[in-house]
Amino acid sequence: MKRQAITGRASRTFIVAMATVAVAACSTPSSQVRVDQAEGGLPACRTFAWNPNTQEAATFSDQRMRAAVMRRLQSKGYEQATEKADCRIAYQLSSREIPKAKPGVGVGVGGGSGGVGGGIGISLPIGRKKGGYSGTFTLDIIDNTKNAQVWSGSVDTELKSAEVSDSEAEQLANDVLAAYPDSK
Repeated sequence: MKRQAITGRASRTFIVAMATVAVAACSTPSSQVRVDQAEGGLPACRTFAWNPNTQEAATFSDQRMRAAVMRRLQSKGYEQATEKADCRIAYQLSSREIPKAKPGVGVGVGGGSGGVGGGIGISLPIGRKKGGYSGTFTLDIIDNTKNAQVWSGSVDTELKSAEVSDSEAEQLANDVLAAYPDSK
C-alpha cells in the first residue's frame, strides 16, 4: 500500500512537470529588449523633446510612434518640453517584408562505386509564416548638455503591415521603455 502511494505521487509529479514543459514550449517567446547606455549612468532627464528631423511630412507610423513613446514616458513621470528639454529622443523603425513560403521541388542525381542513383524531393511550407513584416524598433536618448547619446533600447518585432498600428506602436514603446528608469 505504501509503495503504491509513492508511485502514484511520483506519477502525478511527473505528469505535472511534463504539462508545465508542454505549456512553456507552446507559449510565445517574449520580445528581447537590448539596452546600451553611457558609462557613468544616465543624466537627470526630467523633460524630453523630439530630436529635430528632416522637413518631410510625418507619416501615420511616425505620428503613432511619437504619441506612444510620449504617453509611456509621461506614465513614468517625465514631461514633454517644447523648449530647452533636458534630453532629446530619436527613434528608428526599420521593417522588411517577409516573403510567403512556397512549396519547392528538388531533383538530384548521384553516382558512386555501386552505380548511379537519383531522387526527387518536395518541400512543403508546413508551420511557416504566411508573409507579413519583420522589423526593429530603436529608441535613443540624447543628453542635450553633452549633445551625446546616453541610452539606447531596441527590440525586434513582427508587424501586420508596412504601417505601424496604434496597438503595435503602444506595444513597442512599452517594451523598450520598460527598460528605462522611472523619473525620481
